[in-house]
Amino acid sequence: IIVGSSSRAMPDLRVGEIRDSLPGTSKPVVACVSPHAPAITRSLNSEGVPAFTSPESATSALAAIWQYGETLRRDRSQANLPARVEFDVSELAAGSLNEAQAKALFARFGVPSVREVEVASAKEAEDAARTLGDKVVLKLLSNTITHKSDVGGVAVGVPVDAVGARLNRMRDDVETATGTLVQAFLVQEMVNGGVELILGLHRDPLGTAVLLGMGGVTAELINDTAMRLIDPQCGLSREDALALIRELKTFPLLDGFRGRPRADIDALASAIVTFSWMATQLGSRLVEAEINPIFVLPQGEGVRAADGVAVIRNDA
Repeated sequence: IIVGSSSRAMPDLRVGEIRDSLPGTSKPVVACVSPHAPAITRSLNSEGVPAFTSPESATSALAAIWQYGETLRRDRSQANLPARVEFDVSELAAGSLNEAQAKALFARFGVPSVREVEVASAKEAEDAARTLGDKVVLKLLSNTITHKSDVGGVAVGVPVDAVGARLNRMRDDVETATGTLVQAFLVQEMVNGGVELILGLHRDPLGTAVLLGMGGVTAELINDTAMRLIDPQCGLSREDALALIRELKTFPLLDGFRGRPRADIDALASAIVTFSWMATQLGSRLVEAEINPIFVLPQGEGVRAADGVAVIRNDA
């Protein structure tokens, strides 16, 4: 419905006409208000008619409704759901989990993590690094600092014999940038040969959405993402997950673009399904979650979560 405005009396008239036309119809109705008329937009929204200020926004809303309807029409039998995870939601502390805690949560539901060791000193970091390869990733570990790269809290490709000194420098850099003395760090294995994606979910009054996109430090720069609202009882199906993957403009990078190894798309689809299932099982306690990056390794080698964020709502 396109709603125009040419007089002050128009808002009440138009809203009444639209409201009277709604009973008895099963079709979704959205409104695009043009030109700029915030009073009409507010009136429509107050009457339960979704109103937008541009055709593009209205079209996006209709597309989301259609996608959600397609999800509900697919087979949602219990036989097609992931196995329920025995998990006591009350174990989760309210607030932001640190990276290690978030990835441990994701692993409980079937999304594997890179190998890593939590350390508190340069000596512990050196000992851990020797078990993880010639070069490692070093990160600060914090419940309050989520954008670690912005404050000097991430170092990639650190030689084993330099990791202790690099930890001490990182501690000083982060304290200078934030005023916070870091007490814990992660030493992680280096992952090579995979495609970096972002996998996230967000919950708000409209529902819970799963997002997939190009990940790593360039995620916001490239801005290649696809999104799905999930069934609150069943999450996403494998068919949903595969469709989400193929919507990415950068999907060819996963599919053997210019001689690259084909990525493990099946493992990525499984990770998306279990990630959505985690959201349905934890319910409203899980406010948001994100893996950035999740490495999609060559076909047959699976996926690995290399960073993680999770926000837990107080159940009181």
